[in-house]
Amino acid sequence: MKSFRKVPLLAVISLAALLTVGVGAASAHGRPDQGLGARGIGISPLVTQSAKELGVTRAELKEAIVDSAIASVDQAVEDEDIEADEADELKADAGDNLRVAYRLSRTRTVASNLGVSTAKLNSGFRAARKTLLLAKIDRAVANGDLTEEEAAGLKERLADAKLPGYKAAGCGSGLGNGSSGERGFGH
Repeated sequence: MKSFRKVPLLAVISLAALLTVGVGAASAHGRPDQGLGARGIGISPLVTQSAKELGVTRAELKEAIVDSAIASVDQAVEDEDIEADEADELKADAGDNLRVAYRLSRTRTVASNLGVSTAKLNSGFRAARKTLLLAKIDRAVANGDLTEEEAAGLKERLADAKLPGYKAAGCGSGLGNGSSGERGFGH
């Protein structure tokens, strides 16, 4: 029976490790709407918690993200990285799907749209990730999947972990020619 309890423990540890790597691994190839944006923490709860950490409403943060995504797509058209018809589809997807908007958005423009520094935006998202992971560990204890001792060890590791801010380093918009750590379509 003890081996069954190790599986959730390994899952939580893996989750924390994946978050330190970043949000782009699942969608590094292909369209930006494929895969989870935060590996185990959905974009919607991440945005909701981040808004609380930043002292803004969820609607304000979502609007800042969508506006940034649309600006990124417009820039890609201007740079001739994508065609206008593909841009129209991406902008529609970004307006309808927060995960797509998040993937296409850029940290600096989201921060600017909110009237905060990129450091504050990153700190807010980092704190939100930590809060959500701590809650996940607590749920695992409550469900009997982890012991208190195992949870304490995970929480200690999480306290020392360097979680990504708004986006992980090298996780660009998925548009462009590959500069600034961004991956272009087809790369």
